[in-house]
Amino acid sequence: MSLQRSNEAIVLADEAAYEKGLAEAYLNQGFAEMVLANYSAALQIISKASGIFDELHDKQGQGRALYNLGTIFRSIGDYNQALESFQQSLLLRQSVGDKEGEARCLMQLGYISIQFGNYNEAAAYYSRSLGISKQLNDQAGVGAVLGGLAIIEQKQQQYEQAEVHFLESLAIRKEIGEVHGWLVSMNYLGDLYTGMNRLREAEALFSEALAQAKQHSNPFPANYCRLCTSMAKVYMVTERFEEAIAYLKQALSTAIGANLKYQIHDVYFALSEVYKRTGNFEQALIYYEQFHLNKEEVINLSASAKLKNLELSSQIEAEKKAAEIHRLRHIELKKTYDQLQNTQQQLIQAEKMASLGELTAGVAHEIQNPLNFVNNFSEVSLELIEELQEERQKESGNAGVEAEIITVLQQNLTKIRHHGKRADSIVKDMLEHSRASGGEKQPVELNALADEYLRLSYHGFRAKDKSFAAKLTTHFDEHLGKVNVVPQGMGRVLLNLYNNAFYATQKKLRQTENGYLPELLVRTAHKNGQVEITVRDNGAGIPKEVQDKIYQPFFTTKPTGQGTGLGLSISYDIITKGHGGEIHVASEEGEFTEFTLLLPLV
Repeated sequence: MSLQRSNEAIVLADEAAYEKGLAEAYLNQGFAEMVLANYSAALQIISKASGIFDELHDKQGQGRALYNLGTIFRSIGDYNQALESFQQSLLLRQSVGDKEGEARCLMQLGYISIQFGNYNEAAAYYSRSLGISKQLNDQAGVGAVLGGLAIIEQKQQQYEQAEVHFLESLAIRKEIGEVHGWLVSMNYLGDLYTGMNRLREAEALFSEALAQAKQHSNPFPANYCRLCTSMAKVYMVTERFEEAIAYLKQALSTAIGANLKYQIHDVYFALSEVYKRTGNFEQALIYYEQFHLNKEEVINLSASAKLKNLELSSQIEAEKKAAEIHRLRHIELKKTYDQLQNTQQQLIQAEKMASLGELTAGVAHEIQNPLNFVNNFSEVSLELIEELQEERQKESGNAGVEAEIITVLQQNLTKIRHHGKRADSIVKDMLEHSRASGGEKQPVELNALADEYLRLSYHGFRAKDKSFAAKLTTHFDEHLGKVNVVPQGMGRVLLNLYNNAFYATQKKLRQTENGYLPELLVRTAHKNGQVEITVRDNGAGIPKEVQDKIYQPFFTTKPTGQGTGLGLSISYDIITKGHGGEIHVASEEGEFTEFTLLLPLV
């Protein structure tokens, strides 16, 4: 895979992980709103999650989101929209092999089919769900499906079979401690007994369920509301109207407190009916009007939810397009960033080569001296050898002269070797300076290194401007000894500081009348467990307003084309990051500039 494609893959993976996390958060938040019966808010939030999962082609996440949307539509009575959501969720769950999700969708489709009066179709859905739940040993699923089958049988007036299934559902849910499901089964079984005129059994069931619901009133306000309403119906049948009214008012208070808008109107209708049965038509009328007002509000909420769903669909499509544009821009920015990094590395290497170019003239001057010695001593040595050969050809050779010539030859060869090594050292230093790698720390005679690069820089500067001359002053700590540094890195730092110093003094020389003598001072010292190197010039100085910027990459006070603005930036990194040291500057415009390097003795 190419680097570009690899980078794009990383960006896409990062984006996908972030988007999936966002979708999961929306799903959890929407579910919390759904539990609180804030269906409008839940619809908006879960629709956002659905849109993100769809964009990510996450079938598992999209299946869960559609299931929750179907639950919302079912709760607000929009069974057509619920049917569509559950069917889509079912297909997605099946495509990814999510058996548990498949069973849940089949169960919900069975419930929707009951609402449409399609009992045979509902039974088929429930049977399929029951088979999967048993296969998965999902007792909660088995308990819920048995309750659904019992509802179908109750609708078809198969009361005995319905009772069997309700009791089985109730037993399973009670055994696994599923309080919510257990309360639902108790409610349905109690309603069955009410319909069969087994009122004492119904009352006993509702009493037990209400006692449990009170202990869990916060998580299950809807269950408590339905149980109160069902108990009231038992008392209405037995004409215990005051008790019926008391339970209905409990139901109403719970529904209003939990904002159960889709149950409030049912309670108002029941209150209207019970007051009508007692002959209190005034109260019956009041509650009947409230029933109509709340019924209208529910219808409006349902219509509003549908409208918001359509709006959200359009919004999600717009967000998808915006997200795609954002993704492409992100990839483009990543490409640009990579190109910038490559360019930066090239510029840094160019700065190294530029400093190498400045070094070359100084190297040429420095290497000329040992080469002159090598050439001169070689010529003299050749003459001495010829003289020795002539002396030996004489019949009366002088042994003392021969010995003297040999001694001089040995001295000459020693000097040739010394100056040859000196030339070799200069060449090696130049090669080390040109290398791109950082190198390893090693013990170095820091005084010698500082002095050598000072002379190389000075001669390099004079090679470009033969009229330039400066006083070079050094104060080297004789007891400094060897210091662990990266030689080529430290050489690069010193060369940058020296070159800048000579540039500053040359600039001041051109702007000043007679009497100004450029001077560069280099000092080393051992202080407080650190090595201190000071480079001070009496040049043009650095303006105060730019002193904080001098270590920034590409910042330079030199005219365009005369500096890359990387010299001090690289030097700062070499000292602080490469050596764990510090670099400080003090300067006064028109007077001086002093750089101080502090290196740890490690």
